[in-house]
Amino acid sequence: MAMETATSSVTATAATGARAAVRFDRLWAGCALIAAVLMVVAFFLPLWKMTLLAPQYPDDIHLTAYGTDMTGDLQEINSLNHYAGVKAIDPDNVRELDLFPFLLFGFVAGLLAAAFWQRRLLRWAVIAAAWGFPLGFLADLQYWLWNYGHDLNEDAPLYPGPFTPKVLGETQIVNFHSETMVTWGYWFMVAAALVVTFGPWTVRFLRTSWQNTGSAPRVASVVGAVLLLAGAGLAGQPTGARAAAGQDLQAMIDAAAPGSTLTVQAGTYNGPIVIDKTLTVEGVGWPVIDGGRKGDVVKITADGVTLRGFVIQGSLREVSDEPTGIRLNGDRAVVEHNRVRDVLYGITLQESDGHIVRNNSVQSVPEFSMERRGHALYLYYTNDNLLEGNDLSYAKDGVFINFSARNRVIGNRVTDLRYGIHFMYADENEIIGNTFRDNLTGASIMYSTDLYFEGNEFANNRSFASGYGILFKDVDNVELVDNLVHHNTIGLSMEGAPLTPGTYVRLRDNLIGFNQVALFLSTTVGAEFGGNSFTGNLRQVETKGGSLEHSNHWQIDGRGNYWDDYQGYDANGDGMGDMPYHYRTAYDELIKDNAALKAFSYTPAQTAIDLASRWFPMYTNPPTVVDDHPLMGPTMRLPSSSGANSRLWATLAVAALALAPLTMFKYAGNNLQRRW
Repeated sequence: MAMETATSSVTATAATGARAAVRFDRLWAGCALIAAVLMVVAFFLPLWKMTLLAPQYPDDIHLTAYGTDMTGDLQEINSLNHYAGVKAIDPDNVRELDLFPFLLFGFVAGLLAAAFWQRRLLRWAVIAAAWGFPLGFLADLQYWLWNYGHDLNEDAPLYPGPFTPKVLGETQIVNFHSETMVTWGYWFMVAAALVVTFGPWTVRFLRTSWQNTGSAPRVASVVGAVLLLAGAGLAGQPTGARAAAGQDLQAMIDAAAPGSTLTVQAGTYNGPIVIDKTLTVEGVGWPVIDGGRKGDVVKITADGVTLRGFVIQGSLREVSDEPTGIRLNGDRAVVEHNRVRDVLYGITLQESDGHIVRNNSVQSVPEFSMERRGHALYLYYTNDNLLEGNDLSYAKDGVFINFSARNRVIGNRVTDLRYGIHFMYADENEIIGNTFRDNLTGASIMYSTDLYFEGNEFANNRSFASGYGILFKDVDNVELVDNLVHHNTIGLSMEGAPLTPGTYVRLRDNLIGFNQVALFLSTTVGAEFGGNSFTGNLRQVETKGGSLEHSNHWQIDGRGNYWDDYQGYDANGDGMGDMPYHYRTAYDELIKDNAALKAFSYTPAQTAIDLASRWFPMYTNPPTVVDDHPLMGPTMRLPSSSGANSRLWATLAVAALALAPLTMFKYAGNNLQRRW
């Protein structure tokens, strides 16, 4: 428990630092990239069109303006202008046409920069520029039209006197009737401005509305009631008890027959609620149960209860009482498809077994500091549970399993927390197919045995104090297979892994890449590594407590690992290097003698020292890794689809950047052709 207290203290400091930094806004980045693509598309499309109608021209006369050119019946228009004393329209003398591509693609570059280097001032500058394009285009075009209508030759045969064609609308000049209107390219620019200005706010508003911030929409209530009545009529059976808004939900629960289904219509119901009999309580249209900050919002004490389709909110906020949105004290509860928010702890499984907690979204109190919030899913002395498909965010720990065994954690998404998943004295648990991103630490696994991790992602866990993808402390019989551990400060930190002689900690076929340090190992580590891909890390291994070259096993069944800095060869073509891989750094040896040198970690000074030791090996320090059978190629790569948002941003960015050179070439070719 001392370790837990110390770790909490460290992570509390990290949380303070994290709050001081600007949080990366995925919605803003996505909208900025969409706007960039819209602006690039607008470059190829016409922005404005003018049509001249006159009796002597039955087919009308047309002029179309692009950002870099004018097309249409320009020669005919200039002939008419000559007789009316209007100067000729010469695109070569319109400086705005030359500047347009540079302004547009400078703006696109600004959008891309704002998407990934998010600063408040840059955002406002980008928004202002986004509206500057369509508004500035109209203002400049109206100026040119005014200038053409007032800079006239009074000696012209058909001198009409000064006039001002409208940039939008209809204008009558002698016997000519002009109609002008913006077209597709202009609307793409307007769309880009709208997306970058209102896109993130609109998405958040719609998402909040969908999550039912107050009483549910009447439409949902009516539709839900009609569907229930229709279903009852078709089946020829009663639907069971029904609670409507304004009724006492606790009284309805007390009156319901054991084993029946209580259907709750949309609305807001006062809590706390206690379910003390086998019952299915199902919400239609996302009814809200508000605990009024009086303790647990919903407490389930009976066996075999099902709770689904509710918004659960408003628990007590006193940390000492550990109040929760939903507390499970009876066995075999099913809690699914609920939205739990504004509660200290999310869902607590306590001294009961066999629960299914599935497809819920859970948040604590966002305005609380991270260390003051409760856990999203909190398991205490509870076994044989399934936690599947939940979306957990803005709590202390995503999943905290304490003194609990044989639990399965499958397919959950866990973000913006202290620890994504946290084990304390938790044995025989499986963690499969989960995503732990953007936390202070992805997983903190302590004092536990018989654990299996497969197909999980631990990414972007980058706090200053820890920033571990996975932390192992005093664990036995742990196996990691096919996991992605990437873009963390430290990929894996291992101490006492394994703790007990005769046990194992085995890592097979994982990607450990793009971390500042791939592995941070203590002398108490005797782990097995085989088939793993160490790619793109600033440092492969950092050690504590002395030489580790013989402490760990760097191959499993004769199969080593892939190291992207391996410089050997494979003469016999068996896919393994013919020379051992040795990893050693002079910097590690220096900081053992002088801890103050740690101030230069991850700086050019550290890189220079390590490179100098390779080029001038007058002193060779012991290796920290000796892999006798290194692999010549990686067994896993970071998929481009690791996160739908990342895939979208990358696609949009590439599209914008790919179109930019083509557009510039097109402009340059047209410009040269026009001038020659």
